Amino acid sequence: DIGDQYDASKPITISQFVIDDYHGQNRLLTVPEILIHSSNIGTAKMAMDVGAKKQKYYLDQLGLLQNSGVELAEVGQPQYPNRWSDISTMTISYGYGVSVSPLQLANAVASLVNGGRRMSVSLLKHQSKEPPVGVRVISEKTSKQMRDLMHLVVTNGTGRNAAVPGYQIGGKTGTAEK
Repeated sequence: DIGDQYDASKPITISQFVIDDYHGQNRLLTVPEILIHSSNIGTAKMAMDVGAKKQKYYLDQLGLLQNSGVELAEVGQPQYPNRWSDISTMTISYGYGVSVSPLQLANAVASLVNGGRRMSVSLLKHQSKEPPVGVRVISEKTSKQMRDLMHLVVTNGTGRNAAVPGYQIGGKTGTAEK
């Protein structure tokens, strides 16, 4: 639930892994604050509440665990763990452990913000006079919440550099290991 709170005051240690925050707030965070501050700790805790089965289901619904279907022979399969452990659930929640193409990621994000429908990707011109409908993957209400949350990242969080006067920009920053 968007009103939930998670304790992000200290790193999570699981096995030999430590999950920490790059921009640590070191306190209880709401769901919007977890997204705004890119809290790996909060995101990992949310993922554990949701569970591996639901996480995997939604990633699949968003097209991130299957071939994109684009008309290129060179497109590879997404990569993800065979065994979806607790550490996989946690790290996948903030972008580690799954490798997808930029096209798949863009299509998944579009599904989150376009009203909740995943559209087929294609390099070919749409032939029908009827607009494509897509497959419902989340509700319109949830999609609106995601747009609002992503806008908060730009207005109040780590994506401030993306703010453009006159436009309601949404985004999500990332902090990859170098």
